[in-house]
Amino acid sequence: MVTSLGEGVSPGTAHDAAAAGIVVIAVPRDRVPEAVQGLAWSGQVVIDATNDWAADDLQGKTSSELVADLVLGARVVKAGNTLGAEVLGSDPQEAGGRRVIFISGDDADAKAEVVAVFQDAGFATIDLGSLATGGAMQQIHHPLAGVNFIRL
Repeated sequence: MVTSLGEGVSPGTAHDAAAAGIVVIAVPRDRVPEAVQGLAWSGQVVIDATNDWAADDLQGKTSSELVADLVLGARVVKAGNTLGAEVLGSDPQEAGGRRVIFISGDDADAKAEVVAVFQDAGFATIDLGSLATGGAMQQIHHPLAGVNFIRL
């Protein structure tokens, strides 16, 4: 699989991944606790790209706030979850503009790092605010889920 993904990819364990400066959680939402169990978090930026399709177990929080509770010590940014894989994986340059990625988070420096990653990949970013406010707009079944915006 590593070979098929191309240059710059290397195999590793979950512990190896958690030691990186920026970690992306992209597993089914109900598997997040298992995916992060036993990992140490010390200031890493964690991009939460998950969606809680059931959205019935959020305990009055956004799904990203619950992820943040599972990765204490990390700085969580919600991003990359509002578009389907086919759209997200396609060329971000479209119709004379750049595809929009929404972000939200409670740490300004972490959000700046995530913005840089997506902008370097050719996307436009829009900061929606905190995990509570912006994260709510990004959740599945909410206003921004599945809408392909292009910034001209």
